[in-house]
Amino acid sequence: MSAVEGEGAAVAVLPYPFVALNTADLSAEQVERSIHIGLELGVSVVDFHLGSSANGVHERDGVARAVKSLGRSALTLITKLDKPPANLTDPSAAAALARQTLDDEFAALGIDSVDVLLLKDSATCAVMQAQWAVLEEQLAAGRAKALGTYNFCDFSTTCLLGKATVPPAYNFVMRHVGMGPDATGLLADDASHGIRTVCYGTLGEPVALSKLLTDPTLVAIAEAHAKSVEAVALQWNAQSGYAISSRITADYAPDNEPHGTSHCSDDCRAALSDMAVLGTWSLTHSEMMRLSAVRLEGYPQSPTYYSSSGCEASFAVSNHPNRSSCNSSAPTHNSSWC
Repeated sequence: MSAVEGEGAAVAVLPYPFVALNTADLSAEQVERSIHIGLELGVSVVDFHLGSSANGVHERDGVARAVKSLGRSALTLITKLDKPPANLTDPSAAAALARQTLDDEFAALGIDSVDVLLLKDSATCAVMQAQWAVLEEQLAAGRAKALGTYNFCDFSTTCLLGKATVPPAYNFVMRHVGMGPDATGLLADDASHGIRTVCYGTLGEPVALSKLLTDPTLVAIAEAHAKSVEAVALQWNAQSGYAISSRITADYAPDNEPHGTSHCSDDCRAALSDMAVLGTWSLTHSEMMRLSAVRLEGYPQSPTYYSSSGCEASFAVSNHPNRSSCNSSAPTHNSSWC
């Protein structure tokens, strides 16, 4: 895989844009099986949480099983260091936590390196700078080929760039139909620093939003192309020129049992199939403009949704739905990704 260098950014190891299957909150069994299916369909980039996050141990173990059976070279792996505790403000302690966590997680994975290693934010600037320095150590040691950030707002990025030796190649943020193309200007600001955007939250967070799945504009365009609403939502991001890290199910929610886990039928094949055909069809300019004009009311959807309190309108302080759209008793779109 040839390296691509972003202007003013760290070397990026993935041809950009790319599409990654995001294993968020799936069981180890579903992660392993969906990776095999994704690879059969041509989707070989996997974005997963480490075992230090809420359901990350299942994701990590599923990835470890898939790597063991498929071989490390078959997959491009992206993972992230979880947010430090909010009350951790000492940079030395934060750096020590990052080193120990990564040592433990690489041992559990049974591999020597990933392709992209991401840092989640903190409300304390010195903590982010200290943990980023640890990621730079990992890069120098060959444990990662590129570095990036996850849910970094202007505050976070400005802090990081103030001390970083290697700037981030990517920033992973939420972008979906109903938010507008770049309502806060964050994507443009990142681009000005040579940081490339990777979009998660194709259907919204922390659940697949019913208002998105049933939006008349999305539904009409999906019908016109004989595609699913979810496929159109994916295509809007891809055709906008961004890389994508997409959940591979619509059945995710804080209230899902057990412990907010995600579920899918047929090993997430519907979502993986939609991801695999990105680039083989297109929306018209008029359709892209109509989708960009959609605005969804009801729940705040910040591009840095899963950030710390250092960024505005994060999940922790925003009103949000808790029940999966796939299990709603109210009339709703029958998502093909359930």
